[in-house]
Amino acid sequence: MTLDDELAKLHCVQKIDAQIYQREQAIKALDSGALLKQKAIGLMQQYDTAKEKLQKAEAALRVRELELKSVEQKRAVVHEKLYGGRIVNPKELGDLQKDEEMLDTQVDHIEEAVLELMEQAEEARKTEAKLHVEFDAAKRKWQEVSARTQAETTRLQKEIAALRPQREQAATLIEKPLLRQYDGIRERREGIGLAATASDMCPACHMKLTSRVMDRLREGEELTLCESCARILYFMRKPSETPTPIEQGTEEG
Repeated sequence: MTLDDELAKLHCVQKIDAQIYQREQAIKALDSGALLKQKAIGLMQQYDTAKEKLQKAEAALRVRELELKSVEQKRAVVHEKLYGGRIVNPKELGDLQKDEEMLDTQVDHIEEAVLELMEQAEEARKTEAKLHVEFDAAKRKWQEVSARTQAETTRLQKEIAALRPQREQAATLIEKPLLRQYDGIRERREGIGLAATASDMCPACHMKLTSRVMDRLREGEELTLCESCARILYFMRKPSETPTPIEQGTEEG
């Protein structure tokens, strides 16, 4: 078997390897959704903080509203005593008047606090609602991207799994030393261990081949590597360039 025959078989292996490598790279290039997940987590944390702030604001408002109701009830009792006509003692009436004034002041202060807390609660409610919508949207987008990535990964992995037996079968036809050399180069050179060319250009690194390399390729007697990328070169000869055996014989006398 000639070197050209060996390289032709190795070229078949390279074609399969290229398909596998392309799919492996495609898997690596898929969007894992990590950035979207990070964004969703950040929004979730902001939402949780806003929700907690809203709960605290609403709790403080409820406390103040209960306090206001209690003070208003006390004021109503004092007011009833003051103007109900049952108490006529000037000192007692004076004390009740002072109590009512004090309770009026408390009511005013509490009402101001209630209004302020209502504003805070409303602002917190708006922020919480806004972040809830943003978090839901980010989470949904992350899940959609993750699902697409998983589906595409599964598809590509199935294709790779289908190509593996073909590769193994094709590799059995290659001499082990040559296959080991090829595999070593392929691992170092982005999945391409052999470059097939029909011209004076290496298709892998796109560098022009020297005349010395071209002469060796045409002779086809020894394995030749690209001087630029160190990949195995396979010269795809035209029919007219295919070496023919030299016919030897004796003249008949």
